[in-house]
Amino acid sequence: MAKSWIAWFTAASAALGLGLAQKTSITFYYPVGVAGPLARFIEGYVAEFEKRNPDIEVKTVFGGNYEENQAKVVAAIKAGTPPDTAILLSQQLFTLLSMDAIEPFDPYLSKDPELKQAVGDFFPAFMMNSTLDGKVYSLPFQRSTPILYYNKEAFKEAGLDSEKPPATWEELVEYAKKLTKRDAQGRVVRYGVAIPTEDRSTWLLEALVIQAGGLLYDPQGRGCKVLVNTEATRQAMQFKRDLAALHKVSPEGVIAWGTTPGDFAAGKVAMIYHSTGSLGFIRNNARFPFGTAFLPKKVRYGVPTGGANFYLFKGSDPAKREATLRFIKYMVSPELQARWSMDSGYVAARRASWSLPAMKEYTRQWPQALVAREQLAYAKAELPVYNLQQVKDIVAEAEQAVVLGRKDVREATKEAQARVDQALAPFCKR
Repeated sequence: MAKSWIAWFTAASAALGLGLAQKTSITFYYPVGVAGPLARFIEGYVAEFEKRNPDIEVKTVFGGNYEENQAKVVAAIKAGTPPDTAILLSQQLFTLLSMDAIEPFDPYLSKDPELKQAVGDFFPAFMMNSTLDGKVYSLPFQRSTPILYYNKEAFKEAGLDSEKPPATWEELVEYAKKLTKRDAQGRVVRYGVAIPTEDRSTWLLEALVIQAGGLLYDPQGRGCKVLVNTEATRQAMQFKRDLAALHKVSPEGVIAWGTTPGDFAAGKVAMIYHSTGSLGFIRNNARFPFGTAFLPKKVRYGVPTGGANFYLFKGSDPAKREATLRFIKYMVSPELQARWSMDSGYVAARRASWSLPAMKEYTRQWPQALVAREQLAYAKAELPVYNLQQVKDIVAEAEQAVVLGRKDVREATKEAQARVDQALAPFCKR
C-alpha cells in the first residue's frame, strides 16, 4: 500500500511539474600545508558555493598535509573511486599522468570563455607546473613562494636597520650572529635564523639550490632527470649545516616545518624561511612588528613556486564534470582568490585579484603580502618529476644526513643521485 501511494504521489507530482530536484553530488579532496585555521576557510567557501548553486552538493574530504592528502587521493584512485576534483601539489603532474588518473582542461577551455579567461589571467610562474606539451592539466589555487620573515623588534635590539633585511647569504649569517641571544649561562634563548628541513619535502632546499645558481632538475628532462650530485646542491646542503654547526645561529638538528611559524611568533627565532601561506598565522599571532623579504641570494635571487592546484580526475559523468567545473571556476575566481589570499597569506594566483578594492586596501595595511607576488619574477618551476614522493624522500634523507652531520655532503649527494636515478628508471625507460 505504501509503495502504491509513493508511486501515485511521484506520478502526480511529475504531472503537475512538481518533480523533486535532483542534486549533482561531487567529491573534493583538499590539503592544508601550513599553520592556521585554513580548513575552516575552505569549508566556508564550499558552503557559500552550495548556497549559490543549490543544485550541486560538494562532498569535502580534508586530506591532512600535502603528502597525506596525496596518499588519500592515490588510495581512492586505486580503489576505483577517484574524486571528481582535488587540490594536489602542482608538481604532482607527472605522477598523476603515470597513473592515467587525470584529464586536461583543454576540451572545456574551448567551450567556456570564463574558464579560458581564467587560464590567461593566472601569473605565468604559477602555470609552469600546470602545463605539459601545450596542454593545461591543473589550475592554481593555494599558491606560494617561500619568503623571509623577520622580527623588526629584534633587529632594533641588535642594532640592525629594521627596514633592511639581509639580501645575501653572507649578510644572513652576519645578521643572525647579531640576532642570536644567550642568557647568563650561555644558553640560547633566541636563535638568529631557522630554515626548516622537512622530512618529506625538498622545497626550501630547492630555493637554496636556485640561489646558488643551479636547479634540482633538468628542465629538458621531462620529469626524468633530477640533479642532486651537483655543486649547487652541495652548497645548499652545506649552508644549512653550517648555520648550526659552524656559525651557531640556528637550532641543531632537524628543524620542523610545522612548528617554525609558532617559534617565530613566540620570539624564539628572529628570522625564518617559510611559505607566504603562513602570513595569516604570523599576522594573527606575532606580538611584535615583523617584515617580509625576498629570500637572500648567493649568486642570484630565486625560489621555486609552491603550493597546490585543482585537477580533474577521469571517470566523472557529464553532469558531475559540469558541476565540478562550476565549482573550480568559483574557487579560482578573482574575488575568491583575493579572499583566500587575505584569509591565509597565500598569493592570489589571478592577476585580476590584485586590482580589486578590497585587495588594494589589504596590501596597503599589510604590504608584507606583496613580497611573494613580487618574488615571482625570480621563480622557477618546483621539482617536476615522476615518482615524486619517493624522489623527494631520497633527497630529503640526504639533506638531513648532511644537516645532522652524519654524512659528508659529497658522499650524501653521490649516494642520493644513484638512488634517485634508480627510483626514476621504471618511469623513464628510453
